[in-house]
Amino acid sequence: MEEQDLPHLVMRACMQVHQTLGAGLSREVYEECLAVELRDMEMPAERGCPLNFNYRGWQIKTPSQMDFIIAGALLVRVLAVDEVSLQERQFMETWLRLTGMKMGMIVNFQVPVLRKGIHRITLKRKTAG
Repeated sequence: MEEQDLPHLVMRACMQVHQTLGAGLSREVYEECLAVELRDMEMPAERGCPLNFNYRGWQIKTPSQMDFIIAGALLVRVLAVDEVSLQERQFMETWLRLTGMKMGMIVNFQVPVLRKGIHRITLKRKTAG
């Protein structure tokens, strides 16, 4: 499985959940059903990993948990909100930076058409200047 294929595979799992359940449920319900879909697809997914990172040489352990890490390369956040806010996007970018991952997806199941609820986030590489 190639790293660049991960978002497409996860999207397929999310679409199956949304097609089956529709909108209107809690975030936790969608997260649980997505875990089932990922398991059925035999995707290497870790769930509920703590956000731990290095800050100026100190190892910081937080109570915050990441919804899914797929194959150690894709961070997936599950939401069920009216609209994904700028704050949620910034939140994902910060988590990507802290974990060293480059790809993330915010999946908002509270939409009539799931394609409008999927937001891919990638960190841009900093250039030396």
